Amino acid sequence: MKAKIGNWVFCPRLITSLLTLLFFILFVSLGFWQIDRAEQKRSQHSFFEKRQNKEAVNLDHNVIKTAGIVDLIWRKVNATGNFLEQHQILLDNQVHAGRAGYYVYTPFRLEDSEDIILVNRGWVSTNNDRNLSPRLIMTKGMISINGVIKEEPRTGLLLTKEHVEKLSETITRVQRLTIAEVSDITRIKLLPFIMRLSPESKHGYTKKRQSHNSGENVHMGYAYQWFAFAIMLLAIYLIINIEKRNGTA
Repeated sequence: MKAKIGNWVFCPRLITSLLTLLFFILFVSLGFWQIDRAEQKRSQHSFFEKRQNKEAVNLDHNVIKTAGIVDLIWRKVNATGNFLEQHQILLDNQVHAGRAGYYVYTPFRLEDSEDIILVNRGWVSTNNDRNLSPRLIMTKGMISINGVIKEEPRTGLLLTKEHVEKLSETITRVQRLTIAEVSDITRIKLLPFIMRLSPESKHGYTKKRQSHNSGENVHMGYAYQWFAFAIMLLAIYLIINIEKRNGTA
């Protein structure tokens, strides 16, 4: 392929053109994918804010029986019952303020009910010794807690095949957490969602304050970068394939 404009000749090689086209399409596609991710984050954040603005739900057997998980996700809830302290689950590989630690999950039986929900009570440090069990809060009797309803966490790195370790008679450490697996470990039938204690709760541990940003700006920044790569690639392609040739008399 050759094109001539005055003394300028555009003469790229076929392989160069094909590679440029391939990467140009890839960069543009990645840019639009990031825009789509930004829109998803925007939509999720809007959903989150609408749920957070609603009044807190008193989580009891009647609410659980009539409301599905979709109706409860991200809703503020209040609950009365007791922690089953003989079953403590530590989700491994959780970092807070640059320190290694765990998220502590404890089953919570609702008052006057057989319904049991798994509660994320916050973060505790390993104290730089993974062989020792962390000191955990023990609560007795009926208490009231509040927080938000979430789906089971999508966190946890499987660093070993045997990712379930018994640290003591009451404490189990896992590298990945699913409700089904915790049910097997504790032999307790759990509700199909998790409650995360509010930062103000006195029945938990260190809690990360949740960001109120949607996170869409991060994806838009990535999108602009990919589009910039595409434009730079096109410019480089044109520059290296255009030559100026002196005319003949």
